[in-house]
Amino acid sequence: MPNIKDSNVQSSTKDRELLRRLGMSELECSIYLNLLEKPNGESIDKVITSSGPSPQEVEVAIKNLVDKDSISVKSNRIEANAPRDFLSNILHETTLSLDSELKQVKETIRQLELSLDPSYWEKRTGLRPEDIILPVRDLESMEEHTVKMISDAKNYIYIFAEKFDWYENIIRQMSEAIDRGVKARILMLVKDKYTVKRAKELKELNVEVRHCAEEWYPVRGTLIDDRTLVFLIWATRKTDVERPIYYRPHYTENVGLIRIFKDAFQKRWEEAKTL
Repeated sequence: MPNIKDSNVQSSTKDRELLRRLGMSELECSIYLNLLEKPNGESIDKVITSSGPSPQEVEVAIKNLVDKDSISVKSNRIEANAPRDFLSNILHETTLSLDSELKQVKETIRQLELSLDPSYWEKRTGLRPEDIILPVRDLESMEEHTVKMISDAKNYIYIFAEKFDWYENIIRQMSEAIDRGVKARILMLVKDKYTVKRAKELKELNVEVRHCAEEWYPVRGTLIDDRTLVFLIWATRKTDVERPIYYRPHYTENVGLIRIFKDAFQKRWEEAKTL
């Protein structure tokens, strides 16, 4: 029959090892496990004088245990908190820390891919694809690119939209660009009370607005000064599916792609209806 005392020692050793895995020092483990055996806690003075090699080290250990929510200081006594509570806190904090670390790793990998991958393929194939287009994460990021591009505009802004649902997100930058003498043209579908209202507000900013003659065109984008272009291409027509699908947006400073978009824009601008 196993000795109860030996069983308790083995249990204490295992618990100590598990606590160490969670980041507790040997001294912190000793203090917490000792307090766990004392329902009414222990006086701070007694813990300091009986727990470690020096009072200073014990005080640091007590502070660390308080920070981990594993013990509580009440008046001049220290009590162990319920294991389930403080262990849940450790799990929560560790999860947040790992999520943050994972996010940093993903961003570092993304930046390295953008930096190193083009060089790898250029040396082996003679191609420089990233000089043509750079992928943009999503529509929100596309709008962020658009805001920055409009803020940097010096001569003209061409925007080809449909309903131009996001115009409120760039209206301040657009107004400031107009004040700098930048010319702006918006090509959109003006076909209901919402788009009519948007067109009217844009015209009040001295933005030229025209109604696109075509009901549907698979490209949307913003072109600034023959220098920068951000665009997306639809993969499905809005009438074909309940939720239309588009390809990932892209950003470019490539003069060839900019020229293609500008020529397409100007052709449709000339065919569009003046409001």
